Amino acid sequence: MPSRLVRAIPWATLRVRLTLLNSAVVLLATLVSLAAVRVAGRAAFYREADAVLRGEVGEIAIALQDFSPDTNAVIAELRRKAVGHEERGWFTQLLDGNGTTIWKSDGCPREVADWPVAHEKIENLVQVGPYRFARRRLTNSADESFYVRIGMPTVFLDEDVDSLTRILIPVGLAISLLTPLAGYWLALRATSPIAGILRTAEHLKPTRLGDRLDVRGTHDELDRVSLTINRLLDQVAGYVERQQQFVTDAAHELRGPLAAIQNSLEVASAKERSSEDYRATLDVVLEETKHLSKMANDLLLLAEGESAAPMAFAEDVDLDAILRQTASMFTGVAEDRAIQLVIRSPQSLRRPADQRQLCQVVSNLLDNAIRFTAAGGCLTLSLALDAASQEAVLSVADTGCGIQEQYQTRVFDRFFQADAARDRSTTHRGGGLGLAICRSIVERHGGQIDLTSQMGQGTTVTVRLPLSHRGGSIARATTGCARCPDPAYSSPGLAVTIKGDGKILR
Repeated sequence: MPSRLVRAIPWATLRVRLTLLNSAVVLLATLVSLAAVRVAGRAAFYREADAVLRGEVGEIAIALQDFSPDTNAVIAELRRKAVGHEERGWFTQLLDGNGTTIWKSDGCPREVADWPVAHEKIENLVQVGPYRFARRRLTNSADESFYVRIGMPTVFLDEDVDSLTRILIPVGLAISLLTPLAGYWLALRATSPIAGILRTAEHLKPTRLGDRLDVRGTHDELDRVSLTINRLLDQVAGYVERQQQFVTDAAHELRGPLAAIQNSLEVASAKERSSEDYRATLDVVLEETKHLSKMANDLLLLAEGESAAPMAFAEDVDLDAILRQTASMFTGVAEDRAIQLVIRSPQSLRRPADQRQLCQVVSNLLDNAIRFTAAGGCLTLSLALDAASQEAVLSVADTGCGIQEQYQTRVFDRFFQADAARDRSTTHRGGGLGLAICRSIVERHGGQIDLTSQMGQGTTVTVRLPLSHRGGSIARATTGCARCPDPAYSSPGLAVTIKGDGKILR
């Protein structure tokens, strides 16, 4: 619906808006420029006329000196100037020192002729109504004073200004007509790459995750937009592919227990059986149901971690206590497998966290390490402080069979199991979600998890968690884990070894 509305409103498109904006700016600039040209032209016309009038007055001053005391010669010169510029309406006037008119041309207007000389200086320009004249006081060789006025009507100057205006108006109209066309053409060129991006984007489909926007190689903002969208599409494609693989793997993993339950029930209902047979069938169904329940909980936890950003936790927890108390739950398994379990934690580290989730991380890592470590092997848990980065570094190292190099980058993927035959346990069945859950929890705590392994030598999983900075990031433990209390593991700074015979060495 929104896209239809955009197409239904012509001025809603970027192209039209750019055209209107460009046209408005150009037209405004044109109007201002034309008005400025007219004002400047008018000033130039008046300035040129004033210069000519001053020059003519200067010539009369020279003539007065040359012809003195013969004023008739001066009058003849004034008459000649008036007649010579009659088509421009020039007028001249000669006055004595008292302001009495000695002579004036026929075209001299009354407003100028009656203008009193008391207002006059040695030389200046005067605007009297529609007339403009230059005036000057002169003195001949006999020290007699005279006043000379030479002027013209401003109507001729205004006609020149009107002529300039008549030229500027068509220019303005032409620019007004051409500006929208030129603006639309420029907007068309500017937005054509955007139109290409939109056309490509409209054809993008969830079923065609490989389509990408074209990058023109101009290194401009549009290329940056295309690259940014392509990076987003890469992330979306990766996310969709992971989700599709997740659904496929989940269906595959769920199908096994469901098939076992269905087969057991079909066999039990095929004919009458003894109570022992029914009990055995129910045991199988119960075991598979537990497996399904655990898998459902794991999937829910992964789904929560997938949609959540790193969180801020209010409660400080003791990482050393979590490490020791979780390890205490595996003493029996380690004893049964004759695996030596060593804990190295020289100091207690605290940070805000979800204690239950961190217990699950340690539990999953220990479970994996024990399952893939043969009898007589060694499993080492360590907790240390990286002073440079202010991070708690938790590592779980085993001496098990190791992981092939080509699988090490995928061990944290959901449902991934490099080699099911490596599991030497006959009573434990993994779903391939343990390490994926660990990564999800660690990332929600703002940390990192990685793995190193060598075939035949063992595997080390390292978790790095940033410590809290409020009130000091390092503190001694004051409380234990209510979920799995064990006084035997409450003393920080000790190396605890659980040997195959079940004895605890300090």
